[in-house]
Amino acid sequence: MKQFGYYRDKQLSNDNQQVYYKPDEDDSKRKVLVTVAGTHNLADWGTDAYGVAAGNLKDTNRYKEADSVLSKAKAKYVVDKATIAGHSLGGSISQYIASKDDQIFSLDKGATIGQKTRSNENAYRSAGDAVSLLNAGSTRMKTIPNQEGFLGNHKYALLGSLAGPYGALAGAVYDAYNSHDVENIKNEKIYI
Repeated sequence: MKQFGYYRDKQLSNDNQQVYYKPDEDDSKRKVLVTVAGTHNLADWGTDAYGVAAGNLKDTNRYKEADSVLSKAKAKYVVDKATIAGHSLGGSISQYIASKDDQIFSLDKGATIGQKTRSNENAYRSAGDAVSLLNAGSTRMKTIPNQEGFLGNHKYALLGSLAGPYGALAGAVYDAYNSHDVENIKNEKIYI
């Protein structure tokens, strides 16, 4: 991020959120970027089930922690609006902790039936991603291609089919898993 003028705030950053700031002598040009990690440990699976699937995300520790970090970052760098980005669970959390003035970038966020994208959200999903499937038809959702996923490249399903129906199923599951990989967005010019 340094090549774009952003510096990591080591005091506010942790395993779940990373805070970056872009200093400027002109206060109106100072920027804050908060990234929220997706599911990356066992406790997060509980957050996925209780928080995202059951619609109780604001009651979870992950949500409360991310909301607190965003508030502290805005206060520390004296900004009214920030950019919040997240993948999967992090995308779901990003959508909710952001104010109406913040800019949101989400990738493959988990959703419940009928959940919408916000007007200040840039929502993306990888083709073939199962986690974001319920959001696929949202107004501001853009589906991006991927090279490894179920709809992008069926190589694991095809290779698995050589081992029979169970091999094909295992390959298809692996293709779908790859569709959820955050690496699928690396060639998209989204934020920078």
